[in-house]
Amino acid sequence: MTTSEAVEVVVKVMAPYVGNTMARSATEAHCQKLGITGGAVSPEQLDALLGKLGGGLNIFLGRDKSASVVAQARLALAALEGSR
Repeated sequence: MTTSEAVEVVVKVMAPYVGNTMARSATEAHCQKLGITGGAVSPEQLDALLGKLGGGLNIFLGRDKSASVVAQARLALAALEGSR
């Protein structure tokens, strides 16, 4: 899976909760901070990304809802990977 594919999946999952602009900017900013740029993304990088995003979502959604959104993102990413 490429970085851009992963970003699109995560943004689609998060957008209903924090808006498209916030979801995209947070996801892209965390990708940059974690060194996830272009090319293929490893499972470890995805875990790190979702961990960072989950921490931010805690502030906006609370822990339970944040955990649910991160779980949805994991499922969506796994489905994309499984469809290959």
